[in-house]
Amino acid sequence: MFALILLIICIIGASIGQIAMKQGMNQVGEIGSVRQLFNYRTLLEVFTNKYIFSGLLCYGVITILWLGAMSTLNISFMYPLLSLAYIVTAIVAVIFLKESVTIYQWAGIVLVVGGCILIIRT
Repeated sequence: MFALILLIICIIGASIGQIAMKQGMNQVGEIGSVRQLFNYRTLLEVFTNKYIFSGLLCYGVITILWLGAMSTLNISFMYPLLSLAYIVTAIVAVIFLKESVTIYQWAGIVLVVGGCILIIRT
């Protein structure tokens, strides 16, 4: 049970990390090329942004929790369940980032969740 709780925290944490990093990148602005991405000023702006830093920190904590869950659960069970973060992330993006999600995107998310349900049932 402890490992499943860790897994759920990882799923939610992955979503929070993604939303935080997206918020940070909204502040940094659009990056139009690989050259611009690896520009010193861009990298400095990216890695000093509080939202991006928070998202990366969240991923660091999740990694440790993931290892804890991995010590008892099968990776073939765990890894597909991470895709549940898709639905959590989409919902949080709609609420906090005011993004729009099309019916086709929701349908795809539902299919992924359906696959997760099949995995859990085994």
